[in-house]
Amino acid sequence: MSCLSLLDKFGKLSSHQRRLLLEAGFWLLTARLTLLCFRFSRIAGRLGKLHKQVKCRTESRKNPAVVYEIAWAIRHAAQAIPAPLVCLPRSLAAWKMLDRRRIHARLHFGASRTPDERRLCTHAWVDACGVEVTGYPEAYRCVEIGYYARE
Repeated sequence: MSCLSLLDKFGKLSSHQRRLLLEAGFWLLTARLTLLCFRFSRIAGRLGKLHKQVKCRTESRKNPAVVYEIAWAIRHAAQAIPAPLVCLPRSLAAWKMLDRRRIHARLHFGASRTPDERRLCTHAWVDACGVEVTGYPEAYRCVEIGYYARE
């Protein structure tokens, strides 16, 4: 997609959507640079305590419409940024955006095997208010190792 068509689409969005996309882009790039500069063990210390797996989703009294907006912004900003933004930067950016709005969320970590059973793949995903924010549908193929939560 060309820069002009991206700018044209961006200009047609509401001011609220533009602000969300810019914020998502900022946090995606911040997460990407942080992951390039620091080991995850150092980043994890700032996320809180790693909890063992559970089979329930985080529910919150907050409006899930805001969570859907954040999921939309992360997805679209990640597509527009010409950098490899895989599950972890996307999840960290969503986690930060939700935290700034005081929305209870869970940042999950899990693993699955490749179809040929030769490699173990790791994955990160976020859910909040019963909404799948980032990392889905791949999360359904993973066994959860643990999660971080601010509740």
